Amino acid sequence: MRAMRFVCGLLCISIIPTVTSEAAHADSIHGGLNLRADSGAHPLRLVGGYQIANQVDLSLTVDPLFWADGQSDIDALVYVWPKRFSLLTGLRTSVIGLGDGHQFQHKVLLGVGAPLPQVGKFRTRWSFELATVVYRHGAGLPAKAISFASGRDFIDLLNFGMFVTVEYDHAR
Repeated sequence: MRAMRFVCGLLCISIIPTVTSEAAHADSIHGGLNLRADSGAHPLRLVGGYQIANQVDLSLTVDPLFWADGQSDIDALVYVWPKRFSLLTGLRTSVIGLGDGHQFQHKVLLGVGAPLPQVGKFRTRWSFELATVVYRHGAGLPAKAISFASGRDFIDLLNFGMFVTVEYDHAR
């Protein structure tokens, strides 16, 4: 529970933008694809969000392939300084279909991102993340909070991922 309070505090602090009069005209809405290279999530997901003053980018990623295997992920991400090298933090809820129902895994995300070449209104961004399972429950299994009691826990609860987003950026 202490880890969740820390993460919530980190999220609150990271979304407070430093808005200057010059950057105030840079708000935009964007949407597109999240293309993943890791095996922890589906390789193609949908992303959309809102960028505030070239300082903070809030995005939501959803998994349209849940019908294929009963697994889905929803990410809520915050990028700080999104127009150049950026820090990212967020939360992911994964739903995994198991024999006795669905298991829910709640993860904290931390990482870095960098812009790739922009073509017209299409922007691309590369990101690298660390996803840490802080709590999992459901499917008739006992609930389990984060633990580093053994090396096996470390391998099961910490995952690295890499992804690229390709989005249409509609400046407001």
